[in-house]
Amino acid sequence: VHVGTWPTGSVFTYGGPKKWKHVGRLGMEKEVMGMSVYNGKLYAGTLPLADVYRYDANSKWISVGQLDKTPNVRYRRAWTMAVYQGRLYCGVLPSGHVLSLEAGKCATYDHELPLGWHHLAAVKTKNHLQIYLDGKRVAQSTAFNPGQYELRTKQPLKIGFGQHDYFNGKMRDVRLYSRALTPAEVARLKGTKP
Repeated sequence: VHVGTWPTGSVFTYGGPKKWKHVGRLGMEKEVMGMSVYNGKLYAGTLPLADVYRYDANSKWISVGQLDKTPNVRYRRAWTMAVYQGRLYCGVLPSGHVLSLEAGKCATYDHELPLGWHHLAAVKTKNHLQIYLDGKRVAQSTAFNPGQYELRTKQPLKIGFGQHDYFNGKMRDVRLYSRALTPAEVARLKGTKP
């Protein structure tokens, strides 16, 4: 849990009952506005300049840009943030614009699953990430060059542990493959029983 402050533009993280740790200040801004976790990083918007900052650990915040440059106003706000279809969106004032950022690649299915058992498959092909629900592709990332991304990690693989929510249900027959499955293979697996 992270919270922002006014009038110092500082961010604190929760460390237990009555334990808050200061994790830095967003430039010389006065107030922390919208905050969101996106692609494994914490982002925060500000007032009065409508800057957006990314937390890079060790109390280090990096500006990713000023989003509203409306002239002759006292306050500009990077007001709200949300993640949708693999992008981070931020609404700003006073211009009223909504801007988006793509950091890395991801595919998301931004709908609640209907009740009952469902077959889910996540596939990384040569240049896309794809999500299949009950044998049909429901989401795909934009194209990318895999050589531009470092995919090795020391972090453990977590299934059902999302950036904004956690999987609430049961899983069975979890499989990992060393290659990308074809759409036909995913459709056939949909009908298999463990």
